[in-house]
Amino acid sequence: MFSSQSATRLLLLVLLFCCPVTASNIVDSGNTGTGTNPGNNILDQQRQQYAQALKMMRAGKWQAVRNSRETLADYPLYPYLIYADLRANLNYQRRAEIREYLQRYRGSVKAQHLRSSWLDYLAKKGRWQTYINYYDEATASTSQKCNRHLAQYRLNDKPAAISGGLAVWVQGKSQPKACDKLFGILIKAGHISEKLAWQRFNDALQRRNYQLARYTKRFLKSVKYLGLHQLYYQTSRNPVTIGQRHQFTTGTAEELALIEQGLTRLARRDANAALKHWTRYQQSHELDHRAQANIVGAIIKGLYSQGHQIAADSYHVDHLQLLNQVLDGSITQWRVRQSLAQMNWADTRLWLSRLPADQQKQPLWRYWQIRSLEGDPATTASNQIDLLTRQLAKERDFYGFLASERIGAEYSINHNPVALNSLKLQQIAAMPAMKRARELQFHGDHMDANREWSDASKSFQTKDWLTAAILASQWRWHNKAIASLGTARYWDDIEIRFPLAYQPRLESVAKNVGIPSYTLFALARQESAFNPSATSSAGAMGMIQVMPATAKSTARKHKLPYRNKKQLHDPAINLPIGARYYSDLLARFDNNRILATAAYNAGPTRVDKWLRKTGGKLPFDVWITLIPFKETRSYVQNIMMYSVIYSRQLGLKPPMLVQAERETLL
Repeated sequence: MFSSQSATRLLLLVLLFCCPVTASNIVDSGNTGTGTNPGNNILDQQRQQYAQALKMMRAGKWQAVRNSRETLADYPLYPYLIYADLRANLNYQRRAEIREYLQRYRGSVKAQHLRSSWLDYLAKKGRWQTYINYYDEATASTSQKCNRHLAQYRLNDKPAAISGGLAVWVQGKSQPKACDKLFGILIKAGHISEKLAWQRFNDALQRRNYQLARYTKRFLKSVKYLGLHQLYYQTSRNPVTIGQRHQFTTGTAEELALIEQGLTRLARRDANAALKHWTRYQQSHELDHRAQANIVGAIIKGLYSQGHQIAADSYHVDHLQLLNQVLDGSITQWRVRQSLAQMNWADTRLWLSRLPADQQKQPLWRYWQIRSLEGDPATTASNQIDLLTRQLAKERDFYGFLASERIGAEYSINHNPVALNSLKLQQIAAMPAMKRARELQFHGDHMDANREWSDASKSFQTKDWLTAAILASQWRWHNKAIASLGTARYWDDIEIRFPLAYQPRLESVAKNVGIPSYTLFALARQESAFNPSATSSAGAMGMIQVMPATAKSTARKHKLPYRNKKQLHDPAINLPIGARYYSDLLARFDNNRILATAAYNAGPTRVDKWLRKTGGKLPFDVWITLIPFKETRSYVQNIMMYSVIYSRQLGLKPPMLVQAERETLL
C-alpha cells in the first residue's frame, strides 16, 4: 500500500505461509479454506473434530469424548480436551491422571488452571497433605495461600502457619472468604498483636478502606494505641486535624504517610493553611522527595484555584526542579494549561520554557510554542514560527497534522514497515502455546487465546515482538499485532498498526448511517483495535465499545436488531448500533466531530458541562488541550488523527478538520 518494501514482505509471507513446516503452524485467520494443500486439509478435519468434541462436552457426553479424543492427539488443543474432562469430573480417585497432566503440560495455561481447581477441591475435602504436595507458591492466589497455611496448621506445622497467616492478615484490604477459617484460628489463639493491628489499620487508611480501619480497633487495648487510632482516623476523614502539630511528634513511617495524606487533602480546601502547616512540619519531620513533591504540588494547585495565583507561581518556581524531576513535569504541564485557558500567550511561552527539556521536544508542547509565538503581538512576525511549524509538520501526530494544515502541506504518514525475519517467524509460529493461541482464536475462545498468547510471549525481546506483530497481522488477529508493535515501541508500520480490518462490513455500515468510513475505522481502531470480544472496565462492549444501556436505547430509537448485551460482541450488531449512536451525537453537536467524539468517550452530559464552562470563547485546539480528562483528550486527538490515516489508506484526502470545526469557538 505504501512502499515496495511492504510488497516484498507480503511476497515473503505468501511463500512462507503457503508451505508451512507443520500443517497447523501457520493458518490465515478466519479462513478454513485450504485449497489443495494436504496439510491444511488435515488441519480442517482436526478443527471440525475439535468443534464436535466441544458440542459433546457441552452435552455432558464425556465418555464419547474420551473414546474419540485420541484422534486429535497431535492437534494443538488436545490438552484442552483432557483438561476439560478432568476439570468437569474432579475426583480424588483421578489424582494420578491429574499428576500426569500437570507434569506433562507443566507451566502451560491449562496446567495452572487445573492446579488451581484441584487445590480448591482438596481444600474443600480437607485433603491437607495432598494440598501441600500440589501447592505452587509462584502461581498461588490469596485464597490458596490461606488454605496452604490452614493445611500447615492442620498438619501441626503451626509456626509456619501462624507466620504465613499473619503476613496475609496484616494487609490493609479485605481478604477472600477462603481466609476466614485461618484468620479465625489466629484471632482465637491471640496471635493478633496490637502492633500488627496498628500496621493493618495504617495500611487500610492509606487505601481509604475506612470500614476495615474501624474493624482493626477491636484488637487495640492500650490507651496509647486507642488514642492514636482515634487521632489518625479523624485526621484521615477530616484533614483539618493535621494542623494539630503537637499531636504528631513520633516521626514514624505511619505518621509521615498520614502527614502527606492530610496536607495534600487540606490543600484542596485551604491551601494557605496547608502551606503554613507544611512549613512547620518541614522543620520537624523528614519526608522523602516524592511525598514532598505531592504536598508541594497540591499546595500550588490549591493556591491557584483559590485565587492566589502570584503566590502559587512563586512557590512553583521555588520548587520547580523537585516537581519536574519527581512528578515528571505534571504540575508544570498543568500550569501551561492554565495559561492556555486564559489565552495568555506570553505566560504560556514562559511556562513552556519551564517544562523538563525532554518534554519541550514533544509535539504537543512544540505546537503550543508555535501558537504562543503567533498569539503574542510581540512575536507574531517572528521568522522562527515558519521554521518550527515545518519541523513539526514532519511528525505523524495530531499536533503534527495541525502544523501541516497551517502551512498547507500534506500530512506526514511516515510509513516504514517492519522487516520480516522468516526464520524467526517460523520459530514463533511453531511455539506450542502460540499454536494453541491461534486455534483458540479460530474457535472463538478469545479469553484462553489471550492467555496462551501471553504465556507464549512472556519472555519476548524486541525482535520477537516485531515478528509476533507480523504473525498476528497475517492471522488477522489485529489487536495482538497492534499491541505487539506497541510493546516493541515501533510506531511506523502503518499497515499493521492501522489495518483495513472488517472493511466490507465497516464501509456498508458507514454508508447506511451516513458517516465517512474512515471515521468508523478510526473508532474501531481506537476503541478495541478491532477486537470484537473487548469489554472495558466500565462495561462497554464490542468493537466500538458500546454500553449495554446505550445499545438498548439506540436500537429502540433506530429500530435496530438487539436482544441482549452478549450480542454486542458480534460486529454485525455492534457496528450499526455504535455508528448510529455516534451519528446521533453528531446531530446533537451540530456535526462537530470534536464534540461528538469527546461525547462518545466521556458522555454528552459532560461535554455540555465543559462547553458551559468555556462559554464559546476558546479556539478548538485550546478546548481539546483543556479537556479535563486525560483519556478523553487523547481519545479526541487519536480519532481525528486516525481518521486522516485511514482516509489515506482508502485513497481519500479529506482534511483532518473541516472549516467549521476549525473556526467555531467552544
